[in-house]
Amino acid sequence: MSFREKSAWITLTLYLLVYGYYGWTLYSVAQAGQTATYDYVWLLVRLVFLLVVLQVVFSIAITVVTAVTRPSDIRKVEDEREKLIALKATRYGFAVLAIGALAICLWIAYGGREFYTANTLFLVVVLAEMSRSAAQIVYFRKGT
Repeated sequence: MSFREKSAWITLTLYLLVYGYYGWTLYSVAQAGQTATYDYVWLLVRLVFLLVVLQVVFSIAITVVTAVTRPSDIRKVEDEREKLIALKATRYGFAVLAIGALAICLWIAYGGREFYTANTLFLVVVLAEMSRSAAQIVYFRKGT
């Protein structure tokens, strides 16, 4: 498994865990009928900070492990295949983002409430990044 594929796995896993927790918390808030009073912004800020810290820690960890086990991979410049994989994966992420943005615009046009609008917009961004990472993993596995 290449260094960049490992990075994509880390990103996808951390997004699933951190934002999965955020989504579960918001679901509980919505079920309790507290959407008007719940301060979701500070929860989001804390979780984004946690995500950044975890991403840095795990990136350093895979860099160290790769440097010990396969030192040539660390110094390797991104080749044409890896650039093509990143480009193709970005196309999927952009498609998810564009469709989600259109859906949010329609939601706002029909009077969507603030809590749901803000969090659905954030969900669209997270899903776009997750789809990009997942597509990278698939392309690395296929060898494309």
